[in-house]
Amino acid sequence: MNYLFGIGLPFAVFLLLMLILRGKGKSSPVVYDEMQTAVRGTAYKYSTITGVLGGFTAACLLELDILPMDGSFAMVTVSFLMVTVYIIYMVVKGAYFGVAGNWKKWTALIAIVGLCNIITGALRIAEDGLPEGRLTMTNISVMMGTLFMVIVVAVFIYKVREKRDGD
Repeated sequence: MNYLFGIGLPFAVFLLLMLILRGKGKSSPVVYDEMQTAVRGTAYKYSTITGVLGGFTAACLLELDILPMDGSFAMVTVSFLMVTVYIIYMVVKGAYFGVAGNWKKWTALIAIVGLCNIITGALRIAEDGLPEGRLTMTNISVMMGTLFMVIVVAVFIYKVREKRDGD
């Protein structure tokens, strides 16, 4: 039951926020210019390199019993790390939200989902502890929430830099 709460609550909040933020018939497709399309290609490249190197590194560290996690947690972490590298590269290059994207709405949504994941994951660890002292798939929400918050921080840093350069 507690596992359902940990996954179900963030998912329900995400769906509710998507319905609220979507708007009624006002959505226009996100348009990318040529520069943003090229940046997306480079972001995919860096994300793939991160995945390959992260996968090999995680496998070696798990074999040496250095990482306090099981293999499934490590592989999902590498996958989420790939997505985070892609998004942060796109944000840093100013291509993540397209030409007319609503960055405030999406950043707020990412922040809320990230906080919900961190809170539910931390509560789960506080209640159940870590089996055998290792992170498992039941603890993935802490890592996912942390990566979401890293994305939020990257967006705010970019926007502060953009505003400073505009003044």
